[in-house]
Amino acid sequence: MTSNGSNTDNSENTPLLGQPATAPVPRRSLETLGLIFMTLSALTFSVMSLFVKINGSSFPSFEIVFARSFVQAILALIACAVLKVNPLGRRDLRGWLALRGFLGSLGLAFLFYSLTQLPLADATVMFFLNPTFTAILAALLLKEPFTLLDGTCAAFCMIGAILVSKPEFIFGHSESHKPLQLLPVLSAIVGGLVAASAYVTVRKLGKSAHFLVHCFYFGAISTIMSPILAVIFGQSFIVPDTTWNWCALLITGIAAFIGQCFLNTGLQLAPAGPATLMRMNDIVFAFLFGIFILGEWPDLYSILGAILITIMTTVMGLHKYFLSRR
Repeated sequence: MTSNGSNTDNSENTPLLGQPATAPVPRRSLETLGLIFMTLSALTFSVMSLFVKINGSSFPSFEIVFARSFVQAILALIACAVLKVNPLGRRDLRGWLALRGFLGSLGLAFLFYSLTQLPLADATVMFFLNPTFTAILAALLLKEPFTLLDGTCAAFCMIGAILVSKPEFIFGHSESHKPLQLLPVLSAIVGGLVAASAYVTVRKLGKSAHFLVHCFYFGAISTIMSPILAVIFGQSFIVPDTTWNWCALLITGIAAFIGQCFLNTGLQLAPAGPATLMRMNDIVFAFLFGIFILGEWPDLYSILGAILITIMTTVMGLHKYFLSRR
C-alpha cells in the first residue's frame, strides 16, 4: 500500500534507478509506462504464486517462505548497496519497520499455506480481500475516511468470498461445486487480514523509508521466523535433491523481488486509481495460470466470486483515489 491511497504494498517515491539528465518525458508517456510496470508487477507476483503452488508438491509451506524470503533479503541488500541506501533505515523508524516485517511474515506464511492447499485462483482471490481489510483497519487505526460506498463494497467482497469458498452449509455438496477446505480458506483470509495490518504500518511510515528498506526487513524477518514457525507447526525442512527443485525455490524469491521493484516503480509513475486497477490483474493471471498450466478449471461460483471481489475492490480503490484529489 502506498500513502497515496492505493491498496498495494510499499510507499517510497524515490526512483529505483537514477534519471538521466535529458529532456523531460511527457507526463502521459510516464503514466502509461507506470501502468505497464504495474501490470508486469501483477505478472511477476503471479509467477511467484505459481511456483509456490509447484513447490508445494515437494516442500512444506514454511520452507517455501524461507527460500522466498532469503532470496528477497539478499537481493534487497545488493540493491541497497548499489543505490547507497541504508538497509536498516532511520533509527527512529526501525521499530515500525520491524513490526511491518513481522506482520508481513505472518501474512506471507498464511498465504503460502493456502496456495499449497487450494486452487491457485481461489487462494489468490481470497487473499485479495486484503484491500478491504486495509480500508477498514486504516479507518479504525489511522482515522481515514470509510464511507457508505466503502462499506457496501466491503459487504459485496464478503459475498464474493462466500461464492469462492462455497461453504457446504450454504451450497450443500455436489460434483459441480465442491466446497473448499475450511482451514486453507481461513488461512487465505487471515493472511489477507494480517497483510492488511502490515500495509497499514507502511501507510503510517509514509514516504520516510525507502521501499528497499521495507523489502529488506520483510525478507530478513521472514527468513528468521519461518524456521521457528515450521518447528511450532511440526514441519520439517527438506533438502532439494534436484536442480529443478533448487531452481523452483530460487525463482520464487527472484519473482517476488522483481515484482516489488515493478510495483514501486509503477506507483511512482502511474496515477493511484488506474494503478489499483492494474494491480488486480493478479487475479486474472492466477486464473490463466491455473487453467493452462495447472489444469485447475474454476466453477461458475468461483468465477462470479472473483468478478465480484475484483469489481468491488477496484471501485473502492478508485473512490479513495478521487476523494484524495478533491
